[in-house]
Amino acid sequence: MKFSYFDKLWKGFTKNINIALERKMRATFHLFFDWMIILAKIFGLVLIVVLIRNINFEMRKDAYSIQTFHVPKHLEESGLNGLVLAQKIMDEVAAIKADVGDIKNDSVKFDAALKPEMDLSVMGVGFSTKTILYYAKQLLGKKDRTVSGELTTLAQDMTLTLRFSDANKIEVHNYTDSLTIDKRVNKLLKEAAEKVLRWSDPYILAVYYYHQKRYDEAMDCARAILKERPKEAAWAYLAWGSILVRQQNINGGIEKYEKAVSLDSKLEPALSNLGTSYFHTGQYEKATKILERLLTFAKVETIRSRTIITLAQCYVELKKFDKAEKAFQQVIKEFPKDIYNYAYYGNFKIQFKLDTAGGLDLYRQGREQAPESAEGFLFLAGSLVYENRQDSALKMLYKVLEYDPGNVYALTQIVRNEFGKKNFEKCLDMARKGIVVFSKNDQESQDVKSYLQVMHNFAAVAHYSQQRYDSAVYYARNSIAVDTNVAYPYTSLAESYAFMGQNEKFYLNVRKAVDKGFKYTFETVNEEPYLRFINDTRFQKAAKYKPLKN
Repeated sequence: MKFSYFDKLWKGFTKNINIALERKMRATFHLFFDWMIILAKIFGLVLIVVLIRNINFEMRKDAYSIQTFHVPKHLEESGLNGLVLAQKIMDEVAAIKADVGDIKNDSVKFDAALKPEMDLSVMGVGFSTKTILYYAKQLLGKKDRTVSGELTTLAQDMTLTLRFSDANKIEVHNYTDSLTIDKRVNKLLKEAAEKVLRWSDPYILAVYYYHQKRYDEAMDCARAILKERPKEAAWAYLAWGSILVRQQNINGGIEKYEKAVSLDSKLEPALSNLGTSYFHTGQYEKATKILERLLTFAKVETIRSRTIITLAQCYVELKKFDKAEKAFQQVIKEFPKDIYNYAYYGNFKIQFKLDTAGGLDLYRQGREQAPESAEGFLFLAGSLVYENRQDSALKMLYKVLEYDPGNVYALTQIVRNEFGKKNFEKCLDMARKGIVVFSKNDQESQDVKSYLQVMHNFAAVAHYSQQRYDSAVYYARNSIAVDTNVAYPYTSLAESYAFMGQNEKFYLNVRKAVDKGFKYTFETVNEEPYLRFINDTRFQKAAKYKPLKN
């Protein structure tokens, strides 16, 4: 009975075939159908395994799925549909995270629910993997975590609203109708991405603001972590400490780093920053202790590389040269592509091991790997200086500016070199470029202020070297204005007045320079304009300088 229907069909199909052939065909067909049944069972088993795996993954996944947004019809017709808008939000969030790097795992993850899914339609009844996963999660008590959104326009108000399935909504407004639609939407998306991260992971946003030099907003994020996420307080203190150090309050930064480490003794970036800060404040024993412990478990490559280099420098300061050399060798072994490790080790060889040949060989090893980039040409310039190939080094510095026109080190060194070669016009040209670059940078940074002051000062000296004294006075005053507590710009102003024959102003600024800490020596006064004042008692008194006796 089992095969009665098949047998009737088979008899009709094989009535004109002899018995031997019919039996052979029957056996072949039976074998074929047996294999088809086996394959169907295997396919079904694979499908069940895949579904179980996906259900298990969905149950463990803690990410928010971003749904297609609702947008006005006129925007949809212009190509800005809900799918595009949702993807753009994802892109903005991803861009901020990319700027921050992978120093911290996200507290809240976002996943695009905008991908193709398997269609499992059977006998005209449509259902999909998403449908199956949805009902499976409902049966197992797992709620969907989603982000939906809508873009609305009302008069001048363009509003983007994000709705989280288990949190309050986030709204961003833009009232500037002078911008194009695309620019207004992009502005909304950037602000929305920041608000999403402010809610989901304020530490990541704090680091982003830090990179953008938006320190007040970064501090707000750190305070939010302390208030709203006490379990992540160590990250808040890490962010706080970094902001203080950037604002030249290194002792305050150390205090916050210590607090972070007390809350999480294995927080790699906090330990790295603490050890580095100890090093920069001359606390070499403390730095060594912290960095040696960090090195036993550090896994983040950038942190590990910096740890070994700083540890090597600590050993140098403590005159533990054998340990320093082992550390330099270790960092080159672990990170052979980091060209500056060769420079650190080469410099150590030359200065402390008195092994010039060995040091230069390390510089050559680094040169062989230097990429065609600003960083690579900067390394080449430094290594050529060690070989006393000054002209070649200067060419490499100009190559740096081709790749990075605002490179502060290259600009400063070019100005120094051109001035030393008495190429005053080139010196002035590069000094002016440097002034423009540094004026646009963070004026709260002491490094930026120092570079800006140097640029103005070289411009002053180059001008009076060309007998353009009024311009020299102008730039010397600008140099002083950058930081009135620094001594050397007062000497440039004094020298400019001396060349102009305004002796009273010369004496006045010489005294100011000395009061700020400048010391006149035999080498200082053994050139113009000081030679004409060497026996002038008023100069000697103002400069606190006594001529050497024959």
